[in-house]
Amino acid sequence: MKTFVMKTDGEDYFLNSTKVISDINSLKSVANETALNAIKILAKKPSSSDELSKTIKITKKASKSTINALVKAGLITAQASTPKRGDVYKAVSNSFTYEILDSSVKVRFKEQKINDEGVSAFYRKFIKDGKFEGLICVGSTDPHGEYKAISRDTHYAIYLSMFLGQFCELPKNFPIVLDTDVIAKNLFKNNLILVGGPVTNLITKDINSYLPIKFEKEEGWGLKDKEGLHTRDYEGVVEKIRNPFDKTKEIILLSGIRNIGTFSSILAATRFSKMTFKGYSDEATWSALIRGYDIDGDGEIDSIELAK
Repeated sequence: MKTFVMKTDGEDYFLNSTKVISDINSLKSVANETALNAIKILAKKPSSSDELSKTIKITKKASKSTINALVKAGLITAQASTPKRGDVYKAVSNSFTYEILDSSVKVRFKEQKINDEGVSAFYRKFIKDGKFEGLICVGSTDPHGEYKAISRDTHYAIYLSMFLGQFCELPKNFPIVLDTDVIAKNLFKNNLILVGGPVTNLITKDINSYLPIKFEKEEGWGLKDKEGLHTRDYEGVVEKIRNPFDKTKEIILLSGIRNIGTFSSILAATRFSKMTFKGYSDEATWSALIRGYDIDGDGEIDSIELAK
């Protein structure tokens, strides 16, 4: 079992590896400035006895004695010997601790790493070092735009946020914005995840011409790719492009022709993400046509397939 010291500044938590000392008497021989300086050096860089004596300016005899005491205390360990350097030593951890009582509090930390390679690559620009970097943009629920539309799929962003929250901490800023906010506050130059099509989400309308699978309005709305026009309500898209307003950023679109298609796309990018992004490898422009199905017959989409 690995052991850590946990510290907090009131907002964030910081972990440092530590060696738990069970016998306090073993520390007596290393409770001096020379030993502490030695272990600090060995925590940063493995060194031989001769190298250590030069670094902290002590005799070779004193260096060997200090190393022997640190090894006996279990604070350092020998690495493989080399002909030129002899035995090389390194610290076993960044600190040492003596426990008065065993901890009785069990803490569970969520895994902040996406284990699937394709999923990790798809969201790489949006999740860095356990932090969410971007905005999730949903359509306004007030009548707006050319069609005076009211968005009915903004609540899908909650499920998307729950999925992303497995891999990053709660952002300090509020990352959910309306399409009207993006326009009013000029937030175009961000990593953006867009939920909803061009009727309900005006930012989707603005970037439609850049998409590999575009929304087209003929007799009704449809999704057009190289295979033709797709017009079924349960069809949607998961797409990624470089942000045309800032090429260093990316835009992800999760949308359908109707809100049921948008829901299918949300499921594809979350619950079925391993299947959806299988084989994805950092393509700058990428798209998938999604079809959602109600397999168990309860009236709700519960499965998806990727159109070939």
